[in-house]
Amino acid sequence: MKKVAILTFDLDWIFSGGAKSGGASVVSKNLILELAQNPEIELTVLCKGSPDINIEGLKIINFTEYNKLQGLMEKMSENIEKEKYDIILTTNLECLKYNPILQSQSFIHRCNNEIFPVNLIKKYFGKRKIQNQNRQFENLPTENKYFAVSNKVKTDYVKNYNLNPDKVYVCYLGCNKIYEFMPEIIKKDFITFGCVANNSINKGGHLFIFGLWILKLLGFKNFDAKIISKSSKNSKILNSLLKLIGLYKNIEFIEPTDNIVEYYKLLDCLVLPSKNEAFGLVALETMSCGKPCIVSSTTGVAEIIKNKENGLIFNRNSFWDFVKQLKTMYKIYFTDEYNKLAETAFITSKKYTWKNFVDNILNCF
Repeated sequence: MKKVAILTFDLDWIFSGGAKSGGASVVSKNLILELAQNPEIELTVLCKGSPDINIEGLKIINFTEYNKLQGLMEKMSENIEKEKYDIILTTNLECLKYNPILQSQSFIHRCNNEIFPVNLIKKYFGKRKIQNQNRQFENLPTENKYFAVSNKVKTDYVKNYNLNPDKVYVCYLGCNKIYEFMPEIIKKDFITFGCVANNSINKGGHLFIFGLWILKLLGFKNFDAKIISKSSKNSKILNSLLKLIGLYKNIEFIEPTDNIVEYYKLLDCLVLPSKNEAFGLVALETMSCGKPCIVSSTTGVAEIIKNKENGLIFNRNSFWDFVKQLKTMYKIYFTDEYNKLAETAFITSKKYTWKNFVDNILNCF
């Protein structure tokens, strides 16, 4: 039996679930749950703050009394030295010397991905953050392993922090099984697009709206859209804009929901127009509901999508290519080709499970 330790700071946040938890908490939670139920693993989680949970196979050591990072890390290190774990993983970039899981793109990557002069402005105001991240990657153990959730994340960290590419392993995320078999496809007289924007420009909500506007101007009017966004529902400015461009009746804003699966079921196609997305778990989860997606070329999930086989990919640097793919999906929906696309998307999702994600990590040791 192998002794495995996971270092994380906020276990309360990881297991709180609900609409406020992000992709990082979902990854951490499923990592812990999969390891806890593995009979060959003795799992210990070192954390600050632990909820009232009782999971068989999980031991929690809580360091809540240590408020400062330095004191917290010292106490965690003492435990690690004492227990002699076989494998140590961390979900926090502050603990990089303990085999981190890289599930977000670096700040310098986000800066470099902006157009001139926005990239220079972001670098100027974020120079302290850039310096701190650079320091975190200095003088790390040579035996360290890094687990990136996509090749895009791997390329980012290898390039920007001079990591040994042979030490960075790509382990694609998984999703929970929603349906055992492909759900029935029920066609309507219109196609329903969806987008999880969460009020962030980086998520591409604005691109999605203007793409739909052009689609309607081109004569493709039989659609509606459901956008998950934190505050857009009550935005008078945005609602006035939608009325001005004739999309007010086509678009419904939905508050972040604890039951995201019910949202996926309302859609015929999820659109992921993100500028920077380490993976894009919402796309994989939508595929597991038997729905195809349109994803940006800059998302990690694009690496598991084959264009026109199990979804569509658009060039994030071309607005017109985005409109083209919206139009393509619109046309496909009203043909039998949509059924094939949806079924292939569903089959693809079956290949990416949380068990496979965790097994891929363990196999690297």
